Amino acid sequence: MSVTLFKNTFKRNWVLLAIFLGVLSMYMTIMMSMYNPDDMETLSSMINLFPPDLMKAMGFESIVTDLTGYLASWLYGLLILGFPLVYCVILGNRLVAKMVDNSSFAYLLSTPNSRVKIIVTQGIYALASVAALMTFMFGVGVLLSAVVFPGLLDTGQFLRLNVTTMLVNMTVMMISFFFSCLFNETRFSLLFGAGIPIVFLLMKMLGGVSENGGMIKNASIYGFYDPVKLVTGESMVGVNLIYIAMILVLFAGGVTVFSRKRLPL
Repeated sequence: MSVTLFKNTFKRNWVLLAIFLGVLSMYMTIMMSMYNPDDMETLSSMINLFPPDLMKAMGFESIVTDLTGYLASWLYGLLILGFPLVYCVILGNRLVAKMVDNSSFAYLLSTPNSRVKIIVTQGIYALASVAALMTFMFGVGVLLSAVVFPGLLDTGQFLRLNVTTMLVNMTVMMISFFFSCLFNETRFSLLFGAGIPIVFLLMKMLGGVSENGGMIKNASIYGFYDPVKLVTGESMVGVNLIYIAMILVLFAGGVTVFSRKRLPL
């Protein structure tokens, strides 16, 4: 890994990270402000205004009264998957394919760093930025709950929730990163790097609508992810290991294909 390149990559992409940190913090603040532990009937009545299938598809079918479960269902059920997905697609493409497409990657290759060292650094930055995103979200959630609802958030379960959510989003990041390494043109990098995660997310949503849609849901990378079960204490060690394995395979695959392919520079 090149520390100098890592710092340079951060300088070129910190605004993108800051935008998504701001957006997710806004949603965390909004969802926290909507929580009322003394009047959960209002929340139930709001759910009943929408078609049941729509609420199931969005992961809002579970009515939970505690703050940790409420955030897991209403914020981490879809929003903390959807917005980071957009971030992962944009960043994954910018780190490799876009630079190859506009020939700016030639500048990196002119440095003393090897091609493998360069691409490993880009991949590490991609994973580190997702880790920073989820760490920030955890901190915001804990801080807001301490101010607005002191003592109501189960910090331990909330941490478990954020760790698994981070691994899910890292998997998405590595999918985008792999196709960014595979293709030299942005259009193909985005077609697969964005298309596949979006299809997986749609599979999760469609699988949640029907009782017979379990096979569709389980075929998605999001099929293993159940935020409500996470905060109820159910063990997710096996699920986390699956995500870690996918992250490592995709990372190694991206580095391998990029180190061997011809670059139009």
